[in-house]
Order: sequence, then C-alpha cells, then structure tokens
Amino acid sequence: MKFGGYVSIAEKGKDNFMKKIVVVLVISLSMMLAMVGCSKNKDDKGDSSDASPTPVENNDDEATDNEDNDNIELPEEIENPVVKEEYDFNDYIKLGKYKGIEVKVEQLEVTDEDIDLAIQIDMFQNGGTLTDVTGRTAELGDTLDIDFVGYHKGEEFEGGSAEGHELLLGSKSFIDGFEEQLVGAAINDEIEVNVVFPENYMNTTLAGEEAMFKVTVNGIKNYEINEDFVKDTLGFDTVDAYRESVRNVLVKKSELLMQSKKENDIFNAVIDGSEITLPENLVEYHGADLRTLYTNISAQYGLDLETFIVYSGYTMEAFENDIKKYADNMATRELIIKAISAAENIEATEEEIEDEVERYASSYGFESKEEFIESKTINIDMIIDDILFYKIMDFLVEESVEI
Repeated sequence: MKFGGYVSIAEKGKDNFMKKIVVVLVISLSMMLAMVGCSKNKDDKGDSSDASPTPVENNDDEATDNEDNDNIELPEEIENPVVKEEYDFNDYIKLGKYKGIEVKVEQLEVTDEDIDLAIQIDMFQNGGTLTDVTGRTAELGDTLDIDFVGYHKGEEFEGGSAEGHELLLGSKSFIDGFEEQLVGAAINDEIEVNVVFPENYMNTTLAGEEAMFKVTVNGIKNYEINEDFVKDTLGFDTVDAYRESVRNVLVKKSELLMQSKKENDIFNAVIDGSEITLPENLVEYHGADLRTLYTNISAQYGLDLETFIVYSGYTMEAFENDIKKYADNMATRELIIKAISAAENIEATEEEIEDEVERYASSYGFESKEEFIESKTINIDMIIDDILFYKIMDFLVEESVEI
C-alpha cells in the first residue's frame, strides 16, 4: 500500500486551501481500493470515475500563507485502536487452483484517434489556442461551448446548470456518459443527455439517481497544433516527433493496462477458486487502520474526521462503505499471500525489505529510512506484505496460461 504524506497548513487560509483539495479524499481512497485488489504495478493510478457533472473551479488566486506553516505545531497522531491478533491462516483459507490459471489478454491498440484526443488534452493543459470548427459535427477531442440545465425527477436541481461552458469531449471531466452523447452534435443543436449519478456522489439526493440535461451547443472548437507551439512550449523539434512521443506514451499505458488486467483476472480467479472465511479481527483491524489514517489526516487540517469527509465532498456513508470494501480486500489479500507464500516457500529477503523501505522513505520525502520508520506512516509488516504480494503475482503470472 502507499499512503500519501501529511501536509500541515496554517489556520490562516485553511478554507481556501481546503477548496483546492476537495478531490483528494475520493481519489486517494479510490487508489487504495484499486491497489489492494490485485494489480502489482507500483505506479498504478486510481480512475477518477466519480467526476461531477460540473467541474471543480481551481481558484489559483487563493493561496495558503506558507510563511506561517513552519510555525504550526502538528497534533499528535493517534494509532490504530484495534490490535491485530495472531491467527493460523489454515483455519480461514483453503487454496484452490492457483497454478496454470487460464487468462485471456485483450490486446489494446493505439489508434490515430487516440493520439488526436491525447494531443487535444495535452494542448488544453499547456495553454494551446482554440480555433473555430465549421462544416462538421462534434468529435472526441473537440471543445464545445455549451449551455446546459440539469433535471432530476423533472425538476431543475441546484448546481446543474451553466452557460457558455467549455467542455473538451473525452476529457472525462463530466459525469460518465455525458460527453459521449454530445459526439455528433452540430452547432445550435439542442440535445437531451441522460445520465446516472455515481452511488457515492457528494449530493446524496442525486447519488445513484437518473438525471437529464438539456444541452445547447453554441460552438465547436479545436486546439490547433503547429511547429512553433510544439517547439516553444512542448520542447519537440517537429509536430511528427511530438505525435510519435504521444503514441509511445499511449502504447506504454496500453501495455500497463493489459498487464494490470491480466494480473487482476488471475488474482480474482485464485480468490474465486478458494474457500475463504475472513477473520473478524483482521477485517476490523484493516478497517480501523484506514480510518485512523484519515483521522490523522483530518487533524492535520484542524478538523475532525466527519467534518473533513464532508468538506472533501464525500459522505460518511460512502466513506464507511469504502472502508468496509477496503478492509475485506486487505484481509482477503493477506490470506492469499500467507497461503501461497507458505505453499511455494516465497519469502521477502532482508535486502528486498531494505530496498523497499529506502524507496518508500524517498518517495515520501523523508531524509532517512530511520525517520520514515519512526513516522509510522506505514509499518514494516505492510512493506513485507507488499513485497510478498509482488513476488506472488510474478509467480502466478509466470504459471498462468494465456488463451
């Protein structure tokens, strides 16, 4: 597991700072839920699939008072109140088939359309210049100027309307399904877009609910790519060199996605084929561990846990549901690790542990591994579990059979 480092902020400017981190909780928890599932890729990122139908404004003019930060006395961190009890994993898991797992790997190809979309997103992020598009309908990668009004059960709802909003189709900045329904639209078209809000949407009235948006397309634009911008802003000699670089990045991402899916499918097959009963204390321990983490993070901002959760645009109900999923996943993973490592005599060597501690310490900005260990940001047992998990996944993949 990887936990983000704690950040201290001055009381002055705290409200403005918190506005900028409203997505931190959701994203970081989503990453944890994904990471404990199956993938052994250490650089995996969680998929922010809970994007709201309207974007979060980034108020860059509102900053924290950094000079005051050095004078802040951090609150004392609490520890996990649940003691992890010793147990015999053989009492809770009976391994099924784990060697020779058959797995089908879907080949992901990078198309010219994928490259064009990636370039449009890159141009948006790097301050490219939009130009008007005429003579065709909207495509993925286009930036639409739209007005929209959202309706829930036939009534307009607060925060669901805007005029003159620029939306890059394919950016996934709006709720799932919204952008795709605007592909093929023409200027002045009025379109009804039907979506379903995520179950853990911050507005509990809309969470899991169907909604309809009346959208008017005012204009279609596209970022123009030229040699000057590529050279001066992006650092490439030619447009062709830039496109090739984008292609290479997408190919690498596709390879990682295919590998990650392969590992996920194998690991899930091992779980499905095994008889597993989760120790109650183990589930309680992992749930309390994550709750303790966020309690400490909340304290860094001078807030209690519930206030921090709500301030982050989350709900306590959704948070507790994800805590339960996380705890179940971690307990399951631990049992699989113990069972297979014992069956195959897979161990974490002292050198591997040392290297992993060094890596964690460096990634979290600690000056030494000793300082990292003393911080209790993550304990050694978790690091050892990670090492074993990566080694076990390598073993399972090597023993698997592609079909």
